[in-house]
Amino acid sequence: MRGFVARQQEYVARLDADERAVLAGIASEVAVLLGAEKFRTAGRLRTDVGAPSHADASDELDDDELVEEPPLHALGWPWQRPVEAPTDPAVRRLLPDASDDPEQAAEFRRLTDADLRARKIAGLRTWWHALRTPGGRQGDAVAITAAEAPAVAAAMTDVRIVLADRLGIRTDEDGERVYAELHAASGHDAGGGRDGGGVDGGDGGEAAAVRRAFIGVYAMLSELQETLVTAMLVRVRSRDATHGGPGPGPEGRGGSAG
Repeated sequence: MRGFVARQQEYVARLDADERAVLAGIASEVAVLLGAEKFRTAGRLRTDVGAPSHADASDELDDDELVEEPPLHALGWPWQRPVEAPTDPAVRRLLPDASDDPEQAAEFRRLTDADLRARKIAGLRTWWHALRTPGGRQGDAVAITAAEAPAVAAAMTDVRIVLADRLGIRTDEDGERVYAELHAASGHDAGGGRDGGGVDGGDGGEAAAVRRAFIGVYAMLSELQETLVTAMLVRVRSRDATHGGPGPGPEGRGGSAG
């Protein structure tokens, strides 16, 4: 894996087929947690992002072949009725209460829940679509347009939140402990040990292997998100420097109000 770098009007990362498949699958599963159907087609992208699809014209499907998400009100979240807070702790972290006051929190959820879910699902689909339609000479280039980048960065945050919940990460200390598990596992594998002992000091065997895999995905997503956000910030700063700053004030650039 190589993190995101700016390329013209895109941000491009390099991911092999296994990495893309794992990340795309998890993005789809998080969307399912939010009420979407599992993503199945990588044809023409239909989101509110407004950016062009990465897919070649030959990959596009006719309208009646596309698998689209049903409207959220059809899934049981009409804004006119109260909306129950999620019971899954991971989804609760994605859709937290907006207030400590129960009545205010319930009212805010009733008014915003459907739109927030739809926006998150759209971002996850954009990220999934980029992973499913790589380019480049080696077929490993995952490209995100400048218009898509904020939604994709937010989608990565949502996936990391779900993984963090499943891994028991609540504090910075928890995060350090989880990364220590990954490093310990890497050292164990490098040493050729194959006794099946788990680095988490618990189950061992298959359960420990699954946990290590999720920790690895969490670490990979963290690096991808960091490189994407860094590349976005560098581009913004470069643009501001080129144009002499964010723009003139009310009195004009460099003008004095006095």
